[in-house]
Amino acid sequence: MNDKSPDELKKAQLQAKSVVAIRREGGVAAFPGLMKPRRIHCAEYTDEQRRELEGVLNLAARTCSATPAPGADRRVFHVHVEEPQHPDAAESDFCVWSLSLNEEETPEALIALWKSGMPGNSDQ
Repeated sequence: MNDKSPDELKKAQLQAKSVVAIRREGGVAAFPGLMKPRRIHCAEYTDEQRRELEGVLNLAARTCSATPAPGADRRVFHVHVEEPQHPDAAESDFCVWSLSLNEEETPEALIALWKSGMPGNSDQ
């Protein structure tokens, strides 16, 4: 039996091995380069930076609605927290948390992460 509330189950919890993938899709025209996810490797950041990233993800989870926005050609952000199944895995291969948001409800901090990655890391 799970003793966590539904709100606790929706929270992102990042570990050093976690990888956050953020991608945007939809709109009037398809640009494959924009669909490529921004990948943020949590191992490259401090515990404090990971908690800040967690806060952005949890804010997004609280603001997202269960219904898609009306109208055609809407953009949607997809966020996945992935973790490798094996310690020597080169790529993350297991999604442990995910979220899809209409562009209109996506927090600015999450859009900034998608555009630029985490502040202070020029290798993104």
